Amino acid sequence: MKAKTLVRAVLRHGVLLVFLVVGGYPLVWMGFSAVRREGEVRSAPFALPTQTNLENFSAVLASGGFGRAYLNSLIVCAASVLLAGMASAMAGYAFARMRFRMKETLFYLLLAGMMIPIHVTLIPLNRLLGSSGIGLKNTYWALIGPYVGFALPISILILRGAFENVPIELEDAARIDGCNAWGVFWRVALPLVRPALATVVIFNFLTMWNEFAFALTLISNESMYTLPLALWRFKGEHGINLTQTCAALCVAVLPVFVVYCFAQRHIIRGLTAGALRQ
Repeated sequence: MKAKTLVRAVLRHGVLLVFLVVGGYPLVWMGFSAVRREGEVRSAPFALPTQTNLENFSAVLASGGFGRAYLNSLIVCAASVLLAGMASAMAGYAFARMRFRMKETLFYLLLAGMMIPIHVTLIPLNRLLGSSGIGLKNTYWALIGPYVGFALPISILILRGAFENVPIELEDAARIDGCNAWGVFWRVALPLVRPALATVVIFNFLTMWNEFAFALTLISNESMYTLPLALWRFKGEHGINLTQTCAALCVAVLPVFVVYCFAQRHIIRGLTAGALRQ
């Protein structure tokens, strides 16, 4: 039995090591290339840097529009994640605990939104937001609205399962102590589903931070460009500056890395919330 256990452990860790190398090597290469000179990367792309060169980061931060695009992405993602989190938390609790007519029908209709390819809405949204009556094109709301709308189905699905796992006795005790419906949700239920809420926040943030198609279609004013559009501009007509692009990517992934490091322990717990029923 010990030999079998050892073999299984070796195989398991071997597979995990392969995935680590496959997933981690591009990030390591990107970081090394960001501190090398352009000629060195082109002549020896897989060599280690002989000296640290921070001029690429200086050039990226000094380039016009990159800082503004970074701020635009932070504003859009922060607002979208906050609105999607609040709306999905309240809707998830309502679908998990409250009784109202056609609850299951509405829930499955909401989930049907996950079956719609989001990019088929690009042309209608472009025409709608660009119309004179609305005029939201080239504004933050042109991105916040679609981001929140398409984030709701999966967010509500995750949070509904998490709320269903909260013991109903805790909510009943809170009501006996005088809590109204809002107090039960805010003070009792919501703190107990923090892992699932963290999962929703991380998932939505990653999706919105890297989103390109909607930003390219709905934003044409360069002062409103988000970070993916700013990174896209590093591609020239006849080539691409690899070292500056890698430096820009290193700066771009920094918020994602920070958010993931602080909330990674909640991801598995949040994704498995509601998977087991008593």
